Amino acid sequence: MSINFNGLVSGLDTASMIDQLVAAEKSSATVLRQRVTDVNRQGTIIDDLTTRLLSVRDKARALDQASELRTAKATSSDDSHASVVVSGSAAAATHSLRVDTLARAQVTTSRTFASNGAGAAGTGSVDITTSAGTKSVSWTATDTLQDIADRINAADAASTASVVYDGTNYRLVATARQPGVANAPTYADGGAGLGWSAPANVTIAASDARFTLDGIAMTRSTNLVADAASGMTLTLKRAHAVGETDTIVDVSSDGDAVKTKVKDVVDAFNTAANLVTSQLSYSGVTKGAGTLFGDSTLRQLQLAMNKAATDSHGGKTLAGLGITFDRTGRLSIDDAKLTAAIAADPRAAERLVVDGGLGTKLGDLADQYARSGDGILAAKGKSLDSQAASYQKQIDRIEDAATKVGERLRDQFTKLEKALSTMQQQSARLTAILG
Repeated sequence: MSINFNGLVSGLDTASMIDQLVAAEKSSATVLRQRVTDVNRQGTIIDDLTTRLLSVRDKARALDQASELRTAKATSSDDSHASVVVSGSAAAATHSLRVDTLARAQVTTSRTFASNGAGAAGTGSVDITTSAGTKSVSWTATDTLQDIADRINAADAASTASVVYDGTNYRLVATARQPGVANAPTYADGGAGLGWSAPANVTIAASDARFTLDGIAMTRSTNLVADAASGMTLTLKRAHAVGETDTIVDVSSDGDAVKTKVKDVVDAFNTAANLVTSQLSYSGVTKGAGTLFGDSTLRQLQLAMNKAATDSHGGKTLAGLGITFDRTGRLSIDDAKLTAAIAADPRAAERLVVDGGLGTKLGDLADQYARSGDGILAAKGKSLDSQAASYQKQIDRIEDAATKVGERLRDQFTKLEKALSTMQQQSARLTAILG
């Protein structure tokens, strides 16, 4: 370890002098440190912009297909008879529905048993058969009625079983898993059996749903009818009594759903546009420092976004839907005008935003800039990272060189102090000799 005399002989504050010299050497890195800070801030802005553009892409792609805009809604004049759900493929129309019978599952009751204990049903078996095939279940004299029911339910047969007690006797009740005549199982008892094979023990006969839609009589094995009319699913709940009026189902275009999707795109567009505009504005205390002011990538993005918002699509412009583009680069919506435009011609909105329209163009544009890997902003981010790394290397070199200068000066001053000390000692000895 070297000894630092720190001016004890010379009287110079060498430590302070060296520190000042080293600081002076390092000061040349100050500008570079600010550049690193600015570049990192720009990288954060790029990340934020990427997130906002991804939102634009996702919202816009919800408008780039006609099917995504063809939303419909339905109302029923009497939900007690039937409820209705529609998809976008449902055509606007008014339907008349009359329910004659509901689909029901067959219910079969076993013979009576005095108890639910072991051996109540003796030893036996039952074959449960439908068009899907046959499942066989057997039991022994050690099984309870509940054991038999559990075994039937575990067999994934066409029926489920449950134990019923009427206050005097026990029964095993079989219920078909699916309603409808075609799904009604048949039973073949073996051994002691359950009595399910007796026709008289069918307590509820299977039935199909019978109804009339727009004057056309129809039959289905289920009360959930999804194929009677395109895009419309009916849930039949109750048969119409004699004298009851038909249920009216009204299907219309759901303009509110279209409006919501359009507004989602506009909001996402404005969020991204606000950030781009703020970065390209030379204002505030920063005066462009640490921002992307003048950045060509952002300028090109701004121009592309503006073009997508102002171009005509399918011979129509956004202004025709009540969507206008202002000087700040934002879109604004006249809700009343948008509502009226969709109501007057739902397909006009569709032509405007799909098939190369706003949804397609904005979605493609946002993806071009924001997608990971090869997106334009991803490349921009990599470039900024490279700049920051380059600046940091320069800073490290400067600081390393300054540190070495300090070490060299400390060594030199230490040697000087030692030499002066030696000279003083020699001078003192000569003085003593010559006395």
